Amino acid sequence: MNFFVKIFLEEQDTYALGPGRMELLRSVEELGSLRKAAQKLGMSYRWAWGRLNDAEKVLHVSLLAKDPNSGGKAKTLTPEARELLAWYKAIEEEMAGLLERAAASCPGFLKKSWPEKNGRK
Repeated sequence: MNFFVKIFLEEQDTYALGPGRMELLRSVEELGSLRKAAQKLGMSYRWAWGRLNDAEKVLHVSLLAKDPNSGGKAKTLTPEARELLAWYKAIEEEMAGLLERAAASCPGFLKKSWPEKNGRK
């Protein structure tokens, strides 16, 4: 049995960010290119660009900038995108702690069906 939470950010029922788009941003940060990030994640460049463009519209902020050292081909994250990644990571870590505490205090009958994990039985 697994216990997890996915975190999504919406504005007036319009999806902005979630695990997939955050992973895309992390990959752009790691690889320095939206094209390489999309390829790594098994998606088309056009689809990846569209998802981040949608997020930018909802958030009213640019997430990607052209890297001037690459002749404008590579994409880098804007300072706002880096701040967003750090904020989202902090939320994920806080939620992981909350879930760990919740798992530790779950009803005994649930604990019996969970495989041994992290020293818990």
